[in-house]
Amino acid sequence: RAKLCRCPAQPDVEEVVRDSAGRMVTWTGLGFARVRDGAGLTFRVDNVPYPMDYELLLRYEPESAEDWEAVVSVSSRVLPTSSRCGNLLPSEQMYREVLLHSQRYVLLSRPFCFEPSTPYEVTMRLQRAGVTQRHPGAFILIDSLVLLPRVSELPGFHGAEAAARQEELERYQCLEVFRMAPPHPLAQACARLVCSVSALMHGGALPCQCDPQGSRSSECQVQGGQCECKPHVIGRRCDHCAPGSYGFGPLGCSPCTCSPEGSVSQLCDKVSGQCQCQPGTVGRQCEQCQPGHWGFPACRPCQCNGHAEECDPRTGTCLHCRDHTGGRHCERCQDGYYGNPVLGSGQQCRPCPCPGYPGTRHYHGSACHADDETHHIVCVCAPGYAGE
Repeated sequence: RAKLCRCPAQPDVEEVVRDSAGRMVTWTGLGFARVRDGAGLTFRVDNVPYPMDYELLLRYEPESAEDWEAVVSVSSRVLPTSSRCGNLLPSEQMYREVLLHSQRYVLLSRPFCFEPSTPYEVTMRLQRAGVTQRHPGAFILIDSLVLLPRVSELPGFHGAEAAARQEELERYQCLEVFRMAPPHPLAQACARLVCSVSALMHGGALPCQCDPQGSRSSECQVQGGQCECKPHVIGRRCDHCAPGSYGFGPLGCSPCTCSPEGSVSQLCDKVSGQCQCQPGTVGRQCEQCQPGHWGFPACRPCQCNGHAEECDPRTGTCLHCRDHTGGRHCERCQDGYYGNPVLGSGQQCRPCPCPGYPGTRHYHGSACHADDETHHIVCVCAPGYAGE
């Protein structure tokens, strides 16, 4: 597999992970790259084990019943030096391939010669086929770029003595199984042959190198080298969190559990677990309204008539009303005060003069109000006291 360059300056490409609950997982790596119509991707190839021709296979998943096309170039800033690839010109090879919406991969029309210790870039522009107008709302999901070796070039796979091996590879379609994602289980004959191919390409068997934090043991599968991973950990070596999880450590990784209503996606920061929140939501999981708002997920501002900043996040009842106000929206005066504290009235809550003021020794009232006609203050006396 080639490495996808995650360039932050690519606004037309985003990383997405489909919810796989109840469905088969169709991506093979860290998730899909969701590419807008007319945008581009760059893959870096710097881990080729053996100088030879490789078929290039692009795995994808359409979002609509439209065919797309990919304009692909393969290039290197370093001239190849091996006897196998060094005499090939030009150094840049172009492809134009149709990505049928009914398929999930396309095998590029020609192989390319890759060699070890040489960095390559596979750049592609993806666009809807047969149209000239780009559509900002059209996307395609790109899974991975796969390099399939032309095994006939390997020692032991060419010449008359290798005819039986070659015939077995073709009869059981041993290499074709790696085109689909995820690959189907290999036939027993294929498992033996693929191990032989791997050993020839890498100069022998490879060490497991299972990550001590993310793996359950130091042993891996004989075919493919997959280590046994802890919960929510992926990678051949079990060395990073699966998409939609975070906090790689001795216990594995924890699920992001981003709120489906409050977050942009199910992906979160791989270290902190912070989800990417929709406007107006906060919290690690984007599961609550920002301060001064209530009613998640339809967050709306607290209505407190300017006498409080916060309200109950579930009911909207204002908390800690100031200026001697009370009520669900701080819309009335507390006992012992009178006036109209509603925002826009131009009034405020004043202490009842009965005859002193609340909090003083001479205050003997429990409440008061202004008479509508005379505007005089009418006190409600405390038990044992009477007005004039």
